[in-house]
Amino acid sequence: MLTSDWVPMPNRFLYLVVLQEAQPPRFVLHTTEFGLWMKTTSMGYLLAPSNNLIYAVTNGVVFHLLASLALMSHLRTMLTDPGSVPLGNPPGSDTVSYCFICRSAIPERAYHCIVCGRCIRKSDHHCPWVNNCVGEDNQKYFLLFTLYIGLISTHILLLLGIPILLSHARGEWNASSTVSPSGPILFLFLVALMGFLFALVMLCSQMCAIYRDKTITEMLYQNKRSQGRRSLWANMKAICGSRVSLAWLSPFHTPECHKSREHHDPA
Repeated sequence: MLTSDWVPMPNRFLYLVVLQEAQPPRFVLHTTEFGLWMKTTSMGYLLAPSNNLIYAVTNGVVFHLLASLALMSHLRTMLTDPGSVPLGNPPGSDTVSYCFICRSAIPERAYHCIVCGRCIRKSDHHCPWVNNCVGEDNQKYFLLFTLYIGLISTHILLLLGIPILLSHARGEWNASSTVSPSGPILFLFLVALMGFLFALVMLCSQMCAIYRDKTITEMLYQNKRSQGRRSLWANMKAICGSRVSLAWLSPFHTPECHKSREHHDPA
């Protein structure tokens, strides 16, 4: 028998959701703007002035590689259907409840997103930075997005910090030094630090949810139906692919289980 156990969002969270998530394109534009600014500033202020060509080229290649992977991960998180349950979905063998908003029979661990207006399989949260829900079919790309943002930020922090440490070791940087970083360099440091902390928090929260086999939505609502069932390793395979390979780190690769759902799920 179907049960109607969808729980509306508590009132204390509703205002925050409408305020922070109802205008996601703006956040996507800000993400793009910050990325382009970091690229321009890093190339113009950190690498171009370097007298060491090998150092500049190597770090330029590393930065652009990480930036390309982060951009593709961001796009795939935005453009991939997170696992939407079709509107008016009829009851099936995996049906456990019914959503009166979508008028759909929904499978276990599917929850309604008030921003998308759809029920999402294994819904984790709605992220304004990608203008999409993070769910069963795009969680891999969101993980990679946070990973590569963290690596880019770490790379920039190293580019900023290592020359200072080397200068200090040579006795060129001490308490009496009158040289101070320029405004763009200081702002780049702050943006990179914020990017690193953001990526660290999001990546840790995602790994914690994967380890516990509970989405952030389930932990927020303390859902009793979805107790942890699988190990961290089994969950990682379900998200990134059944075979452990470098494809786990590639936003260009679609896991096999997601491909099968794309062929069988109705539009």
